[in-house]
Amino acid sequence: MKIAIIGAGLSGCNLYNNLKEKYENITIFEKSRGVGGRLSTKYIEDKFIDHGTSSLIPITDDLKLFCLDLVKNGVLKAKYDEFIPKNGINSICKFLIDEKDLVKNTKIIKVQNFDNKWILQDENHKIYEDFDLLFISIPAPQILELDIELPNDFKQKVANIKYDSVFSVILYSNKNIKLDQNRFYENPDIENIIDNSKKYGFKDFSSYIIHSSREFANCVNHKSKEDIYEIFLENLDEELQEELNKFEIIPHLWKYAFAKSSLDMPYFLNNEKNLGICGDYFNYNNLEATLLSSELLGNVTFNNP
Repeated sequence: MKIAIIGAGLSGCNLYNNLKEKYENITIFEKSRGVGGRLSTKYIEDKFIDHGTSSLIPITDDLKLFCLDLVKNGVLKAKYDEFIPKNGINSICKFLIDEKDLVKNTKIIKVQNFDNKWILQDENHKIYEDFDLLFISIPAPQILELDIELPNDFKQKVANIKYDSVFSVILYSNKNIKLDQNRFYENPDIENIIDNSKKYGFKDFSSYIIHSSREFANCVNHKSKEDIYEIFLENLDEELQEELNKFEIIPHLWKYAFAKSSLDMPYFLNNEKNLGICGDYFNYNNLEATLLSSELLGNVTFNNP
């Protein structure tokens, strides 16, 4: 059996982890440089900066048990109800897969089912073929961008899933610089600030992540991250701009950060064509949904393999 998974965020990687008990030949495709999705980490030499989700705070037993298992395996550490990564939040997804099966920097744009086999094509027209099962774990709008034949009623449901965006500014310096967080919080465009170096106990390395409000990001998410940063700067007073200038800066746009609604189903399954879809917009619209949807789909037995 030859399996393909499109998307190496938490849902895709957790799905892989569930499928590996049943199947040996699994390939997981990811359009970016590595695994993680919102659980992504930037590397600055030997330091790491979690510029999306910073830590996990479970609200369900399923996610708590998942986190406790990661503690047991040395990926996370527990601090009261919060679970903090030891070496970058993307280590969660790295733990869940065998990286030899990861094909990164590869955006799949077209999939076809021919003679009960799946054929995939990337944006460089490279073909990957002869897959018996196909799983998709990408944001709802990206499914609609994918050239794939899906039932019209399901496509319409997916089209109704909208997302909030978040714009993030990564700040770092090899000097010990303190950011005046209270002053920045006075700006309505700023939702949250993470002291990344404090979290990891870094010495002589300062790193912060400033996350915008959803309202700000939703208004500008059609622009490039560089243009958004210029708008973000314009909305800060001169004193705050000078504070930012003390750091190296990397802007990042999470266009599909949070699903605003969800589908009333745990996952999508087409048993005849051996196709499954999971993600953070099935049953609920949070991290717990991501975990549960991928776990349930991973336990499905296909009738027509």
